[in-house]
Amino acid sequence: MDKWERILKPENVIVGMRAQRNLDAIRELAMVFDDDGAVPDSKQFIADIVRRERQASTAIGKGVAVPHTHDDRIACQLLAIGISRDGIDFDAPDGQPVHLVALLATPQKHQKQHMDLLASLSRLLQHDDVRQRLVEAADASEVVDIFTGNKKTI
Repeated sequence: MDKWERILKPENVIVGMRAQRNLDAIRELAMVFDDDGAVPDSKQFIADIVRRERQASTAIGKGVAVPHTHDDRIACQLLAIGISRDGIDFDAPDGQPVHLVALLATPQKHQKQHMDLLASLSRLLQHDDVRQRLVEAADASEVVDIFTGNKKTI
């Protein structure tokens, strides 16, 4: 099973995010984990990600942000993807609005996997065509298909 198939589910994808600012986007996207019980304390989980974002923007340029955290209260790696066609102010280094938000959380004991996933996300999302297809995706299933069907992750 591919890493994206293992951690990215359609119910953890939001196409058409409403947030216009980074902290609101983090809150909106983190809420996808509320229904599946993956995050035992959602308020603390969100607070941890917001604290990390306040230290330094997780926007990496080209319309992408990757807010992330280590949290030993979660049992496994979590990934949520948010798509904003309007763009979100994330204080990106290139000054551009963010259209793709990839929220990643892993238990502290999985630090190597956390770094590997961050690197894989960065490699995949550096491709203009992949970013464009994601922004134009009609629904969550199409977003997941783009991740799982794309061989540019290596």
